[in-house]
Amino acid sequence: MALGFGDLSVRGELLLTGRGLEGGAVYALSSRLREAIDAAGEARGLVDLRPDRTVAELAARLARQDRKASLSNRLRKSASLPPAAIALVRTAGPLPADPEGLAARIKSVPVRLTATSGLERAISTAGGVRFEDLDAGLQMRSRPGTWVAGEMLDWEAPTGGYLLQAAFATGVHAARDILARTA
Repeated sequence: MALGFGDLSVRGELLLTGRGLEGGAVYALSSRLREAIDAAGEARGLVDLRPDRTVAELAARLARQDRKASLSNRLRKSASLPPAAIALVRTAGPLPADPEGLAARIKSVPVRLTATSGLERAISTAGGVRFEDLDAGLQMRSRPGTWVAGEMLDWEAPTGGYLLQAAFATGVHAARDILARTA
């Protein structure tokens, strides 16, 4: 799947939960989404449920389905949509009856995001010590003898293995600086 917001579109995992959307595509756009929610009270994005197919391809597949079959079955068979994706398509308002309109909806499902999850659900946080407040070894200029690394730094990193790698790398960098100063 892909999540679009503004001029960016990110392919990745999207999970529909009882609280909203989460997954790699959301995490990749999180700073922009959060800024929009803070500024306007919401962020409006577009979900492409089949980024590997064009509207024309989906429309042709939909047109070949038996019109007597339920909409859910037609969407499942023609677009390989799981139940959660079908539910998302349905929440976006009245569904177009024609194959082209329905295909366009599958490629561009509007979503309205109104809040971020709280700290108890966080897998990553924003904020921290700004890089301009540190020297090249990641020591705080205002607190000599204090080094910071990983999520103590104010930067938005991709989650998962990338975030772990960044935490390890900045930790090693700070440790090397400490050792160089004490040797």
